[in-house]
Amino acid sequence: MSDVTTVVRRISVTEAFGNTMFPALCMEYAAESSLAGLPDPQEKLSAYLALEMAGSDVFTLYGALQGDTLIGFVALLTPVLPHYGIAIAVAESLFVGSAYRKSGAGLLLIRQAERRARELKSPGLLFSAPSGGRLSVLLPRIGYRETNRAYLKELSYE
Repeated sequence: MSDVTTVVRRISVTEAFGNTMFPALCMEYAAESSLAGLPDPQEKLSAYLALEMAGSDVFTLYGALQGDTLIGFVALLTPVLPHYGIAIAVAESLFVGSAYRKSGAGLLLIRQAERRARELKSPGLLFSAPSGGRLSVLLPRIGYRETNRAYLKELSYE
């Protein structure tokens, strides 16, 4: 697959959800990256549309495409964190289909997210990665450092 040109560009939520590859990418993403103890991911079109309507300084979506084939995506949130009083860029999701990982699409998506974070004057870009996953190995190799660990306690409704 690496002999085909991969292009990363901003895409709309409607374009992502309407791409024939999107459901398969989401299923593969959920299988690899779901957090144990949380419900199975169910991408909510209405929630993503609302974020998109809030403006590109809040939410930006990029797709990695080979022709018309969506092979990966990164969704970037830039909320103002009250503790810091400024917008901090957070990658809400980053995923490249396993069949396309040697294409360089993942690194292209990360670099595009970094450019967007700089445009928005974020002092950094936060990623979360499944413990022991491929992303947790890649990020330190390209200049990211582990700063925190996330913990989850399952809660019951009584």
